[in-house]
Amino acid sequence: MITKKTKSNFFLFIVVLFSVIFYFYHITQNKGSIKIEKEQSNSKREKNFVEKNVTKFTNVEYKTSDDSGRNYITKGREAYLNKDQPNLIKLNDVQSYTKLNDGSILNVTADKANYYKKSKNIKYYQNVKILNKDGTIKADVANFLSDKNLIRLEKNVIYKDKKNIVRGDVAELDTMTNNLEIFMFKEKDRVYGKRK
Repeated sequence: MITKKTKSNFFLFIVVLFSVIFYFYHITQNKGSIKIEKEQSNSKREKNFVEKNVTKFTNVEYKTSDDSGRNYITKGREAYLNKDQPNLIKLNDVQSYTKLNDGSILNVTADKANYYKKSKNIKYYQNVKILNKDGTIKADVANFLSDKNLIRLEKNVIYKDKKNIVRGDVAELDTMTNNLEIFMFKEKDRVYGKRK
């Protein structure tokens, strides 16, 4: 006959055996740790890929001048050069400025920009803002066309000065004379303006 002590020891042995099997089974089958290792190895590969194809610079400055010798200076917190696109420099945290004919400063800021080395054109995007003596212009995108001394702003264009707010689809700002034209894509639409 089996005694109570033997039954309890047998029961304890079974519980310990199942606990040990359960513990080791779950450690070897932990898929979360496998995923993390795979993700880490993928991120290492991506970093190596970026380092092989892209060169990063910090606190850069690019200076261009027009035929009259007027300077147009662009600064960026970060610049990225890709060997597959040697004509393109991608910039983060961008500020450009130039002096207008009347001596005042025209200042352009944006979160990001593409600087094209051959043409010296610049495409600004994300939080584009232009400040000058007359007021502030905001837009989603702005293109500086160096051969025309012109900044063309597009998408959600808003011009503000001390007395007016003007909204339009497109604005063109002459970087020499400071003349600004705002217009809509559709002829039947009018530029919306409000006097304060």
